[in-house]
Amino acid sequence: MLQGIEGPRCGAAKGATMKPQGSRAPLILNVEDREGPRYVKSRILHRGGFSVIEAVNGHSALSLVRQHAPSLVLLSAKLPDISGLEVCRLLKEDPQTARTLVLLTSPGLAQSRQRVEALNCGADGYLVEPAEPEEVLSSIQALLRLRGAEDAFHRTSRALHEHEDMFRQLAESLADVVWILDPSTRRLLFASSSLATICGHSAEQLMDDPRRCLERVAPADRARVEAAVEGMLRDGSMDIEFAVTLPGGEPREVRARAFPMRSRGGADDRDKAGAGAPPLRIAGICQDVTLQNRAGRTLRDEERRKDQFLAMLAHELRNPLAPLRSAADLLQQLAPTREDMFRARDIIGRQVHHLTRLVDELLDISRFNQGRITLRQDLVELRTALNTAVEAVRPVLDAYRHTLRLSLPEQPLPVRGDLVRLTQIFSNLLQNAAAYTPAGGVISVEADFDDSAPETVPDAVSGGQVTVRVRDNGTGLSAALQRQLFDPLAPPDPARENDAPAEAPQSAFPHDGPGIGLTLVQKLVQLHGGTIRAFSAGPGQGSTFTVTLPVEPWQNWHPGSGKAGPRRSVPRRILVVDDNVDALEAMTMALQAMGHTVVTAPDGPSALARASDARPDLVLLDLGMPAMDGFETVRRLRALPELRGARLVALTGFGQPEDRRRALAAGFDQHLVKPADLDALTRLLDELDQQQA
Repeated sequence: MLQGIEGPRCGAAKGATMKPQGSRAPLILNVEDREGPRYVKSRILHRGGFSVIEAVNGHSALSLVRQHAPSLVLLSAKLPDISGLEVCRLLKEDPQTARTLVLLTSPGLAQSRQRVEALNCGADGYLVEPAEPEEVLSSIQALLRLRGAEDAFHRTSRALHEHEDMFRQLAESLADVVWILDPSTRRLLFASSSLATICGHSAEQLMDDPRRCLERVAPADRARVEAAVEGMLRDGSMDIEFAVTLPGGEPREVRARAFPMRSRGGADDRDKAGAGAPPLRIAGICQDVTLQNRAGRTLRDEERRKDQFLAMLAHELRNPLAPLRSAADLLQQLAPTREDMFRARDIIGRQVHHLTRLVDELLDISRFNQGRITLRQDLVELRTALNTAVEAVRPVLDAYRHTLRLSLPEQPLPVRGDLVRLTQIFSNLLQNAAAYTPAGGVISVEADFDDSAPETVPDAVSGGQVTVRVRDNGTGLSAALQRQLFDPLAPPDPARENDAPAEAPQSAFPHDGPGIGLTLVQKLVQLHGGTIRAFSAGPGQGSTFTVTLPVEPWQNWHPGSGKAGPRRSVPRRILVVDDNVDALEAMTMALQAMGHTVVTAPDGPSALARASDARPDLVLLDLGMPAMDGFETVRRLRALPELRGARLVALTGFGQPEDRRRALAAGFDQHLVKPADLDALTRLLDELDQQQA
C-alpha cells in the first residue's frame, strides 16, 4: 500500500498487543486481513508515536475494541468475514463503543457511492489507498484533534470562567479555528487567533460583530451560509461546507461545525433550557477541507479521463475495421481477381494484428464495472459460438500440442444473446485452459441440457438450461485462488507463477493471476442471464469451468429474408482520400469491383491537386489526417469550380452527434462512420443517381 517503510517489523500478529512506546501514546487498532498492508500500516503508526494492536477480521476487531477501548480504529473496508462497513455500523450502534473513532480505508477504485455509504455507516473519516505515510498520520491526527476538541468543549463548558486560560491554550494549539458564541447577544466569547487571519479583521472587531466573517464567504454560498447561521442560533447545531477567499486572494474551502452547550445547573435552569429553548452557548470548529475536497475532485476527474480514453480507443478501433470490412466485402460479395484476393488477404492480416493489439488495451480497462455494454438479442445456435471459439484458439492449442475433445449433443442448442460475446466467453476460457495446461495436455468441451430440461429436441423448451464445461488437466487452482478468481483486483497467486509449460511459446497467455479476462467472462455470462463456476481439486489436479445459459425456444426465432446482393449503380468517378494506406487500397478495390473509376489521394493537399483533373462525382474524405484535416480539405474542395455538383462525404471513425453536426457545418453533404459497408456505399450512389436523373 505504501512505500518507503524500512526496518524491523513492529506489529504484533493476529490480535496480540504491541508494546507501546509510552504510557500516553494513543492506542490504534489496525484492522487489515492482508499481512503485507497490515505490517506497513502498523509500522507507520509506530513511527507516528502510537501504540498499535492488530486484528485480521471483523469479529476479532469488535472484541478488541471492547477489551482495549482504542483511541481510533484504522479499518479496512474489505475483510474476510464481515465487511468493514458492517464492523463500523456495529461499533457505532453499541453504546459501549459508539464514540470510538473509525477511519475507514478502501482501494483507489472505490466509487463516490461507496464513500458516501461508508460515512453514512458512522465512519469518522475515509482514506483512499494507496496513501502516503504523512497522509495516513495526518488523517489520524486530525480525527484525534477533532475528538479532543469536542471533548474539551464539553468538559470546559461547565466551568468556563474557572478554566479560561487552560481552554484558550488548548484551542490555540489546534490548527483548526475554534470559537464560542453567546447566542443571546450574538457575540463571540472566544475565537482562535487563526479566525482573524481568515477573515482579515482584528480579533476585537470579530468579537463584537461575528457577521464580518461572512464578508469572506463566496457570493454563491453566502445566502446558504446565512441561513445555516440563523438555524444555528435557534438550536445550536450546524454542519456546512462553503468557499471563502482569504485576504491575500487565495480561495479555500471550509467546513464549519457547531455544537450546542446547555446549562447543567439546578432544576430551575433545566426547566428554562427546555426542548425548545436556545442553547446557553454555542461552540464551533472550522476546518480547512480544501485538500480533501481537491482529492475527491481529482478522483472524479480521473473517472472522466478514463471515459474519454475509452471514447478515443473506440475511435481507434474503427480505423482498422474500415479496411477489414472493405476487404471482406470484396471477397464475399463481389468477383475479385486472384491478385485482388491476395491483396485483400494481406490487408486483413495486417489489420487483424493491429485490431488485436487495440482490443487487448481495451480489456485492460474495467469498463464493465460501469455497466456500459449492450448485447445483441439474437437467437444463437450455441454450436456456432463454440466452433468459432475453437477456431480462434486453435493456434494456441497447436503451439502447446494440446488435444481438444469436443462433445456436443445431437439436438440444437438455441440461446438468446450476442454471438460475438458468446464466442468471446468460450474463447477466453479455452485460451486460459490452454495456457495453464502443460504441453501435450488434454482439454475438453462438453455441452448438454440439465435435468430440468426435456430430453427431446428443445423446440418447445421453456425455462430449460444448457451447460457447457471446459475441462483441462493442467495446473489446477488453489483454494485461495478459487475464492478470488473473478476479482480483477485480486493479487496473483504465487503458487501459479511458475506453472507455465517449459516449452510454451513466448506469446502464451500471461500468467498473472485471475486477470481481467475471467472477470470479463463472468460479466458477459451474467449479461446473458447465466452463471459461471470454477472448480479444481487442487494444484496439479486440473480445472473445470462450468457455464450455464438459459435455453431459448426455436419458436421465438423469426428469420429475416436474407441480405440482398449489392446492386450496381451507374459507373461514377470517385475520389477517395485517406491517410490509412490499407483503408485506401481496400476501398479502391471494392469500388472498382462495382464498376466505378477511382482516384486516390493520401492527404488533403494531394486531394486538392488531383480533384481538378479527375472531376469526381463523389468524394469520400477522411477527417483525421495530418498536415491538412478533412474539415479544411472540404472547405477548399468546395471552392473548386470543377467540383460543383459533386457530392462530398465524410468517412471517419468519429461518429458522435457532435462530430456529425460539425462535419455538415464544414460543408460535407453526408457523414458516414467507419467501417462503411457496401450497402451504405450503394445507397449513397443510388442517391447520387436520383439527384442527377
